[in-house]
Order: sequence, then structure tokens, then C-alpha cells
Amino acid sequence: MNSKKIIFILIFSTLIVAILTANLLQVSVENKHRKKEIEILNTRLDKMKQKMHTHQVQMENVDFLTYRDKVVRKKYPVFSRIVDVVYYKSKEYGFNPNLILSLIQIESNFKPRAISSKGAYGLMQVNYSVWKEELDIDNLRIFNIEYNIDLGMQILKRYYDEARGDLLKTLHLYNNGYLHNNQKYKHKVVSSVFY
Repeated sequence: MNSKKIIFILIFSTLIVAILTANLLQVSVENKHRKKEIEILNTRLDKMKQKMHTHQVQMENVDFLTYRDKVVRKKYPVFSRIVDVVYYKSKEYGFNPNLILSLIQIESNFKPRAISSKGAYGLMQVNYSVWKEELDIDNLRIFNIEYNIDLGMQILKRYYDEARGDLLKTLHLYNNGYLHNNQKYKHKVVSSVFY
């Protein structure tokens, strides 16, 4: 073989090796990019799996709470109705529902037809003689759960505004008005099982 042919074959072989090396490098770079993309996709997949698990647990909790709610409503329909009204009325008047449940527990022990010796009626023990004109109370509806809770919240809200947000003073006024000084009442409410 002549030297020109050998040089040509060497140059050609070197060129082929260079092209193959470049292609391998390009494939290697592409593989690195693909590996990074796959890692990113795997990370996203793991996060989605975690979210799916969290949502599944939440759905199981919702199913359980729905079941429990149905059972409690069947066993204690009046109490369940009171809780519903308290929740929505508390939001309307800006009070913590647990505070209102505590107040009802202390005032009437959840008895919608409770009457005190001082002329207070219903769940929130609305004093009819004190508030009848100011709140235009319909005495035929005073034992109605929604109506009584709404009346009690109106009274509580007035005292709360007057007490400038001082909750203990508000509770003191709700129970005593301006005539009495029962200091134990407010502490009973805030130490109730519902509060």
C-alpha cells in the first residue's frame, strides 16, 4: 500500500472516530438531560402521590365525620339542631360558637323550654320583661330554638360592644345586667366543657 492510501485511511478513520465520538458525546449529553428530566418527573410524581395520599386520608375523615354526624343527629336531633343554629348565628354575630354553646350549657343545660324563676326563657335564658320592648320580642316564639338563640346573641352583642370587647365583662353583664354582682357566672362559662 502506498503511503497516500495509508494516510487517507488514517485520516478517514480518525474522522470516523471523531464523528462517532461526537455522536456519543451528544447522546451522552442528551442522556444526562433525559436523566435530569426523569428525576424531575419522578420528584413531581412523588409529590403527587403524597398529595393523593393526603386527600385520600382527608376523604376517609370526611366519610367518618359524615357518618358520625348522621348518627348523632338521629340520637340527639334537638341538640344537633342547636349546634347548627349556634354555629351559623355565631358567625353572623362574630362570636366563637364554643362560647355560645358554653353559655347555653350554663344558662339552660340545652333545654329549649327552660324557664327561670326570674322570668328568663329558653336556651339562652332571655329575660322577657327586661328586653321585650327593646327587642320587640314575640313571646309566642320565645322557645323557638333559632329565635331564642338569635335574641340571646343580640343581647350578648350589645353587652360585648358596651364592654368594648372585654369578654368576661360581657358575660358578667349578660348574666347580671346592672343589678346583680354574680362573679362566678363568667368563670363557669369559660370553664365549660364546650369552651
